[in-house]
Amino acid sequence: MDGLKAEHDVAVCRDGTFDTALEGIREAVKRGFRVTTNTTLFEGANPEHVRSFFDEMMALGVEGMMVSPGYSYDKAPNQEKFLGRKNTIDLFTKILGNPKKSWHFNQSPLFLQFLQGKIEFECTPWGNPTYNVFGWQKPCYLLQEGYVSTFKQLIEETEWDKYGRASGNPKCADCMVHCGYEPSAADSTFSTLSGFAATVKATVGNS
Repeated sequence: MDGLKAEHDVAVCRDGTFDTALEGIREAVKRGFRVTTNTTLFEGANPEHVRSFFDEMMALGVEGMMVSPGYSYDKAPNQEKFLGRKNTIDLFTKILGNPKKSWHFNQSPLFLQFLQGKIEFECTPWGNPTYNVFGWQKPCYLLQEGYVSTFKQLIEETEWDKYGRASGNPKCADCMVHCGYEPSAADSTFSTLSGFAATVKATVGNS
């Protein structure tokens, strides 16, 4: 769900999908299913509209929401719609800077702080390995660099130091997408006392 009706239907290039999705959510919640949403935001997103969208999802009975900035991958036909790092921080600060207690996110509180520029992380490109009918997808899956047949190949043959902002890879310079930084936030939470304390503080403060 990429925003309210107008924003969502434009994002997926198909009119009527928002209404169809709403019907599906209502029916799923009615039948007792646990429903979560995934929202990708791009340049031009209206912070107040996004906040209203969060309200609507909560009112529908959605259990948790996931949100991420879009990634500027090379094959996208419209490169102007992607957020740079500065614009990502500006947008998410406006959206999440004064969060409502009613909002429930299916994400690490530290990742949400990262999106607002309150905390810095490096990418963990091996944090969300992807497997499908083609095999194990080389990281980052957004870069579409092909597949290997085994997990052992993925782990042992990948040049991991070529991924992430610190690597100097220009394709990674503006990325703040959840697939690489959510694992970093989770690792910070459970690998250090300071990270765990920061998570508790963020959770209590709903930030």
